[in-house]
Amino acid sequence: MAPEADARLPDGPRAAGGCILVTGSAGLVGHAVRLLLEADGERVVAVDRVSRAADGYAQLPCDVTDPAAVDAVVAAHGVTAIVHCGGVSGPMVARDDPRVVVDANIGGTANLLEAARRHGVARVVYCSSIAAYGATPPGPVTESTPLRPLDVYGATKAAAEHLVAGYHHDHGVTGVSLRISTVFGARRRTACLIRGLLDDAAAGRPTRVRIPADAPQQYVHVDDVATAVRAALHAPGVAGAYNVSGGAVHTVAEVIAAVREADPRVRAAADPPDPVAAQGWPGALDLTAAAADLDWRPQRSLVDGVRAMVAELASGGR
Repeated sequence: MAPEADARLPDGPRAAGGCILVTGSAGLVGHAVRLLLEADGERVVAVDRVSRAADGYAQLPCDVTDPAAVDAVVAAHGVTAIVHCGGVSGPMVARDDPRVVVDANIGGTANLLEAARRHGVARVVYCSSIAAYGATPPGPVTESTPLRPLDVYGATKAAAEHLVAGYHHDHGVTGVSLRISTVFGARRRTACLIRGLLDDAAAGRPTRVRIPADAPQQYVHVDDVATAVRAALHAPGVAGAYNVSGGAVHTVAEVIAAVREADPRVRAAADPPDPVAAQGWPGALDLTAAAADLDWRPQRSLVDGVRAMVAELASGGR
């Protein structure tokens, strides 16, 4: 289970009437979080490495690996909470350049936590990953399951979680880490089975699938991740780690069938498995702690989420 709530911890940025810094705002999760918080009437400072996202949304340019730049943004905008969605977003990114992954995911998180310490930021919500668990024993995976990542990406996520916990213990920076399963949505650009199936269907070609048909997959729609982040920001007196997923485990074959239900043009052909993709899988994430402490539960099933994604792509959403 997640660590017990501490009644002395702040109730989040809304209580202080402050400003929320969202990193990685050009990405899948960061963009969704930004839009949700702005719709709630929150004052948001959105940052990414470029000044404008591909679809035209403006944001402040800030590289989280630059400690001076991070500190300047936090100080200049009176930031009272940080949502850290930035960094390298999956094991398929910069696989051949592990130092980049380490600098972005560990160094960037350290820079944000240090700025939070220096400027009295009330809460940090860190977007971790199911990859921090690595392969797990059979049965449900609770937050007390040991973190045994299998790759550099997962190791950086686990390490950054420990930094979040350490800054809470040593310096009173309230931190919540969300261990998020595989996220899907229309804006996703990195390798993703669902997006690959839809893109290939639109192009009239079959998808070459290099993941075993019986491999377990845990998808969560980006809108559900955004509401989990909001819950972590505002739930009174919480700190620690929480699992976030769509609440179900599907095989690769079931995922393909669900996507085909939304778009009958989908065709898939099995290729020899990618050795990385075929390695051990985490068990089913237990969402009990998130429901109890954050009052959060996923709302979109896999099929409903894919249908929403198809509709958004058809309308020009990216």
